[in-house]
Amino acid sequence: MRPRSRRRRSIVVLALTVVAVLVAAAFTAARAVLFPHVDSPEWVDAVVVVAGSHDDRYVYARSLAEEGVADHILVSQPPSGTGRYAAAIDSYCASTPVIARDGRRIDVECFAPDVDTTEGETTAATRIARERGYRSLLVVTYWGHVSRVRMYFEQCFDGPVYVTDTPRPTQISRKYALLHETGGYFKAFLKPAC
Repeated sequence: MRPRSRRRRSIVVLALTVVAVLVAAAFTAARAVLFPHVDSPEWVDAVVVVAGSHDDRYVYARSLAEEGVADHILVSQPPSGTGRYAAAIDSYCASTPVIARDGRRIDVECFAPDVDTTEGETTAATRIARERGYRSLLVVTYWGHVSRVRMYFEQCFDGPVYVTDTPRPTQISRKYALLHETGGYFKAFLKPAC
């Protein structure tokens, strides 16, 4: 066999291998975005709500705490929030403490993320959790964001991290979530938050 032919074959094999790896990675990311694993722990030290305005994550986090999952809620309050969204979070943050039906006091603590991104929310929430002595967290987000949020929090937080989505469907389309979150998923894999 001639050297030129071997080199061409090696290039073809390398190209096919790269394509196969990329396709496998894309399917893995798509599965993580569209069919995430969600958790439902009985008790955690705090429920963390990452920012989002198209679903009921704030109401759901409070409901979980009132049901006895936690006595503390940490809420990301990004400075970029505007309009009805910002007003809703301001009102939510002002509602502390919440008294559950069983008489427990639930503290709501709002925080500005280190940077107005999921990574920034993760690093700020993790720092606060360490300062408060929280050893376990339940993070609430929407279904398409679950796997990426889990990845970031597991990179940064030392204790058990559980992640769940909201029971009410979001207005975000599956197509948008797949494109946006798959890109974010690869970013989280390649550039850890912590």
